[in-house]
Amino acid sequence: MTIQKYELKDLSVKFKDILHYINSKYYEIEDFSLCILLSMISRTHMIALGQPGIAKSAILREIVDLIDFSNYEGTPYFQIQMGADISPNNVLGSPDIEFYKKHGIIKRNYTGFLPDAIIAFCSEFYRINDQVANSGILTIMNEGEFKNGTEIVKAKLRFLMADTNFFPKQPDDLDAEDDDLRLQALHDRFLARILVKPLKDKSNKVKMILMDDHKHSDTRLLLEEVIYMQELIDQVKLPEKIAMHMVDISEKLQIDKEIFISPRRLKNSRNLVKAHALLNNRMYCTIDDLLALKFSFWQKEEDINVVNDLIYDTMNLPIKDAEKFNDMFFSITKEIETNIENTKTLPNFDPDKIFKQGLKDLEKLLERISLKYSPVSEYPAVEKIYNAVQDEIKEIAVRKYLV
Repeated sequence: MTIQKYELKDLSVKFKDILHYINSKYYEIEDFSLCILLSMISRTHMIALGQPGIAKSAILREIVDLIDFSNYEGTPYFQIQMGADISPNNVLGSPDIEFYKKHGIIKRNYTGFLPDAIIAFCSEFYRINDQVANSGILTIMNEGEFKNGTEIVKAKLRFLMADTNFFPKQPDDLDAEDDDLRLQALHDRFLARILVKPLKDKSNKVKMILMDDHKHSDTRLLLEEVIYMQELIDQVKLPEKIAMHMVDISEKLQIDKEIFISPRRLKNSRNLVKAHALLNNRMYCTIDDLLALKFSFWQKEEDINVVNDLIYDTMNLPIKDAEKFNDMFFSITKEIETNIENTKTLPNFDPDKIFKQGLKDLEKLLERISLKYSPVSEYPAVEKIYNAVQDEIKEIAVRKYLV
């Protein structure tokens, strides 16, 4: 399939339109819809966890329905509901009997099944049985390939969505069993996770009852457009300061809250951060894109609020620093005025010396701001104080000749 070039701004608008549509049709699912789109853009496998009957599957299927697969030859989409009666044949394709008779090795006809699909949705994923779990799904998810007979086949899978009605038990849970440990291995392979909760607001419950089930969106995503966005990920610039914030957040979670972020999860999370930039029509990451980490930096339900609080605190850092810079700016200008007022009647009054020291202090403040926030245009609160300092420097250059 040949992928043509698209304009990022046009694709950003399309994805945002879909986000708005999903959030207008369903209620209290803003994080869920954002997680789906960021995962899709970044080629990150995702899982939605939550009680039965809260529209997890409906929303995932609705997203798929907005993708136009018509120009793709092959298996663009594969869907299955896991359960005890599901075998590897249902997921990976039926065995080639003649090949098995001749070689004693299972080789599958996988056309139309998971290894041949571009996008897949596995409902009730944690009801997967041992046969299916051990048949090669982990390898497909991790390495994008699976062993088929004597060959290693490159899977086409670019995005796997899953949902489940329960959390796998953790290895440190006292009642954890072998099945739980097997599920935990699968759970770890989903970089993006979202906990979907039942509606809380009473008015939203009323709206849900009255909702138009046939409401649809006029926006359609071509499969080629999805793939184009995925291919852009590697070109998105991730500044060192944003990477440092990611490391700081992960280390604080481990030290203060004993929430361990593996090096693999930390590194792979960068693509979610980059996807947030693309969604917002940018080829570079800013501190606002750290929001995407809320989908990858938690393991257990009790981690979620702790992780979110730390991410939001980090995202608000420029505002807090802008307040500190403003206090320093006020202190410098106040000192200039005080020194002039206290010495202007003295015989050795030297305004030039006072202004020079003030200019020196203001330039140091500018340098300090630039070192921590560059370019300042990405941080409105910091840019405001930065411009104020620059204006003061220009004003002092004029004033020193008038005193």
